[in-house]
Amino acid sequence: MGDVILYAAICLASVISGMLGIGVAFAAVPILGIGDMDLINGIQPIALFLNGVTALFSAISFSRAGYIDWRRAGALAAVCSIFSPLGALAAQAVGETILWGAYFAAVLVVVCLLWRNRPAAGETLPFKQILWWSAPISAISGLLGVGPGFLIVPLMLFAGFGPRSAAAINAVAVTPASFISLLPHIEHASVDIAVAVPIVVCAAGGAFLGGYLSSARMPEFALRRLFIAVIVALSTYKAVILFDAHARHPAAAPQTSGRVP
Repeated sequence: MGDVILYAAICLASVISGMLGIGVAFAAVPILGIGDMDLINGIQPIALFLNGVTALFSAISFSRAGYIDWRRAGALAAVCSIFSPLGALAAQAVGETILWGAYFAAVLVVVCLLWRNRPAAGETLPFKQILWWSAPISAISGLLGVGPGFLIVPLMLFAGFGPRSAAAINAVAVTPASFISLLPHIEHASVDIAVAVPIVVCAAGGAFLGGYLSSARMPEFALRRLFIAVIVALSTYKAVILFDAHARHPAAAPQTSGRVP
């Protein structure tokens, strides 16, 4: 029953993330973190692979609908692919407590950006500036084991890009970056293939469906609110678990690696 719930949660998160074109890693990290998995060597490798798969299938849906600006997507993909692996390398030397703290801080940033109902009445921030911002964003996302889209898409929406245009460009851009960021984790990865394969299948199907639904003009305002609710709920639940574990066993709290409570 536990595995069925996990697969269903990943599939639902993939549908939502596929609509936004951001890849599922940002939601997959707290979902996988609910179980007894190592953050750096267990959760992050799966999350990054899922992010690449879901972004790819989402991009296929957006491409079929003709929403992708390939010139901008290619430029963004180049920046993300360079800087995301640098963050992934740094994750190997950073403690889990710091990583979870950084993750929750990123959640707050995303919620604030997505909550701003800024109308897409024209670009108010040049795309070149978005490219500059995408460099540190990609490095941070690699450190957290999630795709850069979780911050780049909200940034593009805030800058005045249309939601489907932002999602389509980002879906293409984060696909190679996610797979490249996975490379530093391969040597130390500890992944149960029997568990990972069904998760990947559910995520791919959900992302393709999400991209299709978004391309079919599903209301984006409600979608953003739903995504915020899901992320906040999962992150709050994970924060409570971590806080309880530290309160019960402060000496045993993870400092560099190990099992996530």
